[in-house]
Amino acid sequence: MDKQSATLSKASEPPAPSNIANRPGTPGSAEANGPGQGMLLIRIVEAKNLPGCSFSDKDPAKLPYCVIEVDKNDLVVPAKEALNGIVTWQYRSHFDVSRQCDITLSVYHKTAAGDKMLGSVVVNHNFTDQNLNDGWYALTSQDDGKPAGELHLQLVFKRAAKKPMSIEDFDLLKVIGKGSFGKVMQVRKKDTNRIYAMKIIKKSHIVERSEVSHTLAERMVLARINHPFVVPLKFSFQSPEKLYLVLAFVNGGELFHHLQNEGRFAEERAKFYTAELLTALECLHNYDIIYRDLKPENILLDYTGHIALCDFGLCKLNMKDGNKTNTFCGTPEYLAPELLINKGYTKVVDWWTLGILLYEMLVGLPPFYDENVNEMYRKILSDELKFPDDMSSQAKDILRQAKRLGRNGPEEIKQHPFFANINWQKLYLRKYTPPFRPNVASATDTSNFDTEFTSEIPMDSVSEGSALSQSVQQQFQGFTYQATQEHLAGSLQATGSLIAPSRLGGALPSNRPTQPLRK
Repeated sequence: MDKQSATLSKASEPPAPSNIANRPGTPGSAEANGPGQGMLLIRIVEAKNLPGCSFSDKDPAKLPYCVIEVDKNDLVVPAKEALNGIVTWQYRSHFDVSRQCDITLSVYHKTAAGDKMLGSVVVNHNFTDQNLNDGWYALTSQDDGKPAGELHLQLVFKRAAKKPMSIEDFDLLKVIGKGSFGKVMQVRKKDTNRIYAMKIIKKSHIVERSEVSHTLAERMVLARINHPFVVPLKFSFQSPEKLYLVLAFVNGGELFHHLQNEGRFAEERAKFYTAELLTALECLHNYDIIYRDLKPENILLDYTGHIALCDFGLCKLNMKDGNKTNTFCGTPEYLAPELLINKGYTKVVDWWTLGILLYEMLVGLPPFYDENVNEMYRKILSDELKFPDDMSSQAKDILRQAKRLGRNGPEEIKQHPFFANINWQKLYLRKYTPPFRPNVASATDTSNFDTEFTSEIPMDSVSEGSALSQSVQQQFQGFTYQATQEHLAGSLQATGSLIAPSRLGGALPSNRPTQPLRK
């Protein structure tokens, strides 16, 4: 079997026109008062009053470092020196801005017990203002919210000139994944030097498989929704032969990769990932979208260890509360019973798959897994859940209720005793320290990706004999996304209603022993 994730649908199901365009006042909606596409210059000057950093030193190994995060684009900046309690960086870097987003800066200190976050600050920059913002920003402790020093920053935003984007604006670095429609590459944008993941999709392939409407709907979702636990779309453009989606490069690896390496996760770690995913799915549902393909292959970990949901190729739009759809799609071990009996299903199927995923993280395998797909379907429809002796009673209870919880909305899941120690606003604001941090050396590190792909020479191949008619080309009208004002999402509030990303390889191919759906 092809190593691409098994997510085949029974039939082409052209989604209806999206209704997520502009909903004034709704968190995550695409307001028409955002900035234009541009470039943000961030200069970290120095810091003072950092807890535990009153020393003087020039040894980089002993100095704090700063992590800059702009729309899931991370950059690690080591300090140059510390003198009389003043830590100096004097470092500047450029970031691409494609929508309104927060700028997060976190200062870490290396210790014998591991890297410790000293403090962080979230900067809400006005991207329509081209003047220099120069000032001191208060850092707060992630543990108790107390003051943790100050960081001197300079920020300048400059609108980009309106010119068509093309593959020539990027250096191709490595292949990081492949799928039936094309490949995924790690790329560097030439003007800002920022690293991205670029999905390259052959138009002829999606035309042959009647996937044009799905691809366009997915691109629309990516551009219009914003969420802290989703891989964001930065740009999209096209050539006569291909479509190009440029997304944040999240290089902490698939959750599947880490689950395979460790066998299973401790309950607090599984709870942390489940809670972050719950807010992303809640956002989708608030925009009348069903995700339909939640699994460890479609979940990435970022530099700090937060999850990033990706691969929206099977999402279904315009699914209001109570609306049903019938398309038989997904990955066999995660299918909800109502999908198997073919009587229509609602948004609630996403809560079933979240329960299956939680079980898999706690145990190591999905609860009804069987190499014989038909037998697996029988188990899903009729077998009772089996739990290991060491699983907590609260975990067992929420898993037993996975089929029922969520029918009245996500709040009843959040209120289950399993999540009693979760402050949902703190979670949404990424204030919890992740229980695990991936081993990532730099922004270009691809060690968490399969060497089968990364060893391949990166190149944008020429498509021979794939000329499409003018009428077919017109189907791709509107695919290009370079952040004009009507596409930009406003700043988001911690209400848990928001999202983003993509088909071909956001979830990179894995070795999961599964089979595509057949019916």
